Amino acid sequence: MAKTSKVRGTGGKPIGRTTALMIVCGAIAFIIAALPSVIILVVGMVPTIVAYIIDLTPGRYAARCVAGLNIAGVVPFLNRLWGSTNDMAAAINIVTDVYAWLAFYAASGIGWLLFSSLPGIVASFKTYSARRHANALRSRLEELKEEWGDEISGSTPGIQAESDEKAEIPETEGAPA
Repeated sequence: MAKTSKVRGTGGKPIGRTTALMIVCGAIAFIIAALPSVIILVVGMVPTIVAYIIDLTPGRYAARCVAGLNIAGVVPFLNRLWGSTNDMAAAINIVTDVYAWLAFYAASGIGWLLFSSLPGIVASFKTYSARRHANALRSRLEELKEEWGDEISGSTPGIQAESDEKAEIPETEGAPA
């Protein structure tokens, strides 16, 4: 007897065939009921779909970055659709508008720009911050040297030789190595 594989939900419980069928039927009903909005979303979110396809990194951070700004470019046109007649003619009018396409792709382009440029900017900032912190520690070390003497830094030959002698472990005969 063949085992039937069940799709696991977010809670780890398997989703039965009836539940999966109801989800698919609900999605189809939503698409039919909100077809003008779905058309604008599908056409406007093409850059996000492309980013999701080409981004193979584990977190899909490029797709996330592009999606966030892409949806910000699509929402004003959804708002315009919902504020007007909300029919297919209005959706087609928005989809054929050049400025709508400009908004869709400009917003997603800004998402790509942020994804490409922010890691370098953050790395530069962290490098600058680390250097500043190291310089602050060096100046504090100099202050401590003036107050306590050179022995505080651990770089004087006498102190280092004593610590090296303490670190050596004498070998005993007959002890397992």
